[in-house]
Amino acid sequence: MEEIMQFKKYDKVVTADDVKLGELLRLHHRTEEVNPELRLYASYLEVWSVAFATRFFIPTDYIDEYDAAAGTIYLADTMQTVQEETWDRTPNFVAGHQSQRQELPVAVP
Repeated sequence: MEEIMQFKKYDKVVTADDVKLGELLRLHHRTEEVNPELRLYASYLEVWSVAFATRFFIPTDYIDEYDAAAGTIYLADTMQTVQEETWDRTPNFVAGHQSQRQELPVAVP
């Protein structure tokens, strides 16, 4: 899904229940052992949240829609899912510097 979406740095990330998580910083791509059934997703959004004073790592599988004109990524799940899935924890492959980081361009006004 993310291959066709041209995300920009600082795009807003919003949950299905309209909670603004924060702003997109970059993408992280897993280079080995992708298995969504084991929660080993291929790619993650790294989101910085001032409101929650943390970073979130949201699997791109959970993106519902991307509004490029508004600079907003809408997630398919609620804030409760974000909390239950503990997406405020850095995935092991990212913490171990085993991800392929994708830096994003900044939107030009």
